[in-house]
Amino acid sequence: MSPGEAHVAPYSRRERLRIATIREIKDVARTLLVQEGPENVTIRAIAREMGMTAPAVYRYFSSRDALILQLRVDIFAEMARYMRGVIGQIPEDEPGRGVIGGARALRVWAIKHPHEFGLILGPWAPGLGREETKPDRNMGFDFGSVFSDLISQLWRVRGFPAPEEEELDPGLVRALAELSEDQGVEMPPGALAVMLRCWVRLYGVISMEALGHMSFALAEGKSFFEFELRNLCQVLDIEEFYEEDTA
Repeated sequence: MSPGEAHVAPYSRRERLRIATIREIKDVARTLLVQEGPENVTIRAIAREMGMTAPAVYRYFSSRDALILQLRVDIFAEMARYMRGVIGQIPEDEPGRGVIGGARALRVWAIKHPHEFGLILGPWAPGLGREETKPDRNMGFDFGSVFSDLISQLWRVRGFPAPEEEELDPGLVRALAELSEDQGVEMPPGALAVMLRCWVRLYGVISMEALGHMSFALAEGKSFFEFELRNLCQVLDIEEFYEEDTA
């Protein structure tokens, strides 16, 4: 910068204060979520923790629903970053190892953050309309793309067993075609069906453990997760890449 040239801040002071306040509101909301549960994440409780009035908080978030929606979006993004960080350490030409590493990364994050993981699995907050939930849905798709990108690459590199289109219910074929168009996942319907089957099983077993629904049967869930992961590897014909997780 030449002498006398004024430095122009990217945001005005008022904008910077607004951004900082929004960040603090979300940080307090997440702390309440973890320490006291989602039912206690209220505008009034947040205002009390921050030394503000509830109407002042409403200037930043129009409703509790809007705040919860933004927390969900942030959590989806955080999970996606964590998974991509782990997957990024695996060579791109080894998508089989990427699937295994990504699955384990998702479980690790979920076990460490059960309250946050539970929030994104909860029902839509009451009163949210279609357009209001669009950011949340888009972030969910972005998070899911971490897994679908790996499976797509696996299909391109070496393929895996998948049913032919005529073996599938026509309604399922239409739904899968819409998914392919919406998300740009270029795989035949049978391969997409296998991808969804694996994702649902993986997400399901992690959710059951992270949210405490496996405790009635098992004292710890890692061994069962690894049992399911190895079976998933068999489905995708990548069992050769599976190694026991000793971490």
